[in-house]
Amino acid sequence: MHDESDRQMGPLAVLVPIEPASDGNGLAMRAATFVSGASAHFSVVVLVVPVSGTQTYRPTTEPQNTTCVIPLRSGRSPATGSDFLSSARWRTLLESTLPFPPGADLAPPTMAAEVVAAAFGAGLGKGTPIHVMRSYLAPLGIAVAEQLGSPWCSLDLDDDDESVAASLGRGARAAAYHRLIGAFGSRFDAVCAAAPLEAGALDERFEMMVTAVRNAVAIPGDAKRNPAEPPELLFVGNLGYPPNVQAAETLATQVVPEMARVLRRPVNAHLVGPQEEPVRHLGMLPGIRVSGWVEDLAPFYERATAVVVPLAHGSGTSIKVLEAFARRVPVVATRVGVRGLGVEDGTHVLLGETPAELGAAAVRLVRDPSLGDRLAHAARGLVEHRYCARVAEAEVGNFLIGAAEHGRRARTPDPGPGGVPGTADSP
Repeated sequence: MHDESDRQMGPLAVLVPIEPASDGNGLAMRAATFVSGASAHFSVVVLVVPVSGTQTYRPTTEPQNTTCVIPLRSGRSPATGSDFLSSARWRTLLESTLPFPPGADLAPPTMAAEVVAAAFGAGLGKGTPIHVMRSYLAPLGIAVAEQLGSPWCSLDLDDDDESVAASLGRGARAAAYHRLIGAFGSRFDAVCAAAPLEAGALDERFEMMVTAVRNAVAIPGDAKRNPAEPPELLFVGNLGYPPNVQAAETLATQVVPEMARVLRRPVNAHLVGPQEEPVRHLGMLPGIRVSGWVEDLAPFYERATAVVVPLAHGSGTSIKVLEAFARRVPVVATRVGVRGLGVEDGTHVLLGETPAELGAAAVRLVRDPSLGDRLAHAARGLVEHRYCARVAEAEVGNFLIGAAEHGRRARTPDPGPGGVPGTADSP
């Protein structure tokens, strides 16, 4: 908990697509890191527009924070609403960005009045700054900032959504993300992403400064490891996210059978996380178990021979890999699965690109448990040094303070000729 003396900069609205939580979902965990980091400097009100769905896991915010959930309504149009139809600037913005990518169409800027009403109901007032999470909430975030009269606003893109969509062959969706970020990204006083690689790519693509603010996980106490027999592989994540769905299918249909063939005995795999129908069907395969959200992941990590991450597409850094590191479970992954984490093959993880290579790496861990122990020890040290909450929350605080300073400078009228002030810009 933060002392009241730490609060120096007044209130802050944090607009997120999912309730912050310390575990259960990578996006919720990143939201929790931002809320906690912000709480060291601001009195935070969390405004949840549940684009990423409602979850049954335990939400987590600082005890002194207020959380408001604004429900989505079907049939809402991004292009209708008297406030927006009467604004030539908003009409031009919408014409240049529609159709919206998924997420943005569920929470369009036309619902800004409802979000602002929730903010006022939680005790916020005019002139409250706002931090927005994920690209698809950017249009709504800017609309809310305008109605609040925010002195500054910031945006966490988290992932490079355009790049992920392009890598999956979804050209129309990639183009929609490009239009959206191109139109709205520069309207924020500060923008960040989860990894330096993505921050640099976004910076170059849109000619705007994008700061890297790392992901983080809580460091649990050391629990006794009790790997299952037969060997059990584990994959944890949002199993409705297309790259994760592909990874789960690769693990169940190729990696596990390859390991069983080499070891000449059964191999099991457990897929854990919110899921859609294609992943549920994998539970019909021999040795594959599929679970939705679970209250406590600890037993799954304790029994796992290894966490296997066969991602072929992705962006940012994987919080679920960091969680496995923090729990001292050895990890086998593709380079995409550990991108941006600064790991070394053979020191922190075992890397492979094909199902056969991933299976061979996991076989090594089955045959040499001491190798897994060495990897897990080094990976835990990496998390403690680079990806613990203390480090990430400090980055969040610095990012938000920088956004506030940029907003103050941008909106302070400059003296014109003869010392006559100019006009400050709006968000």
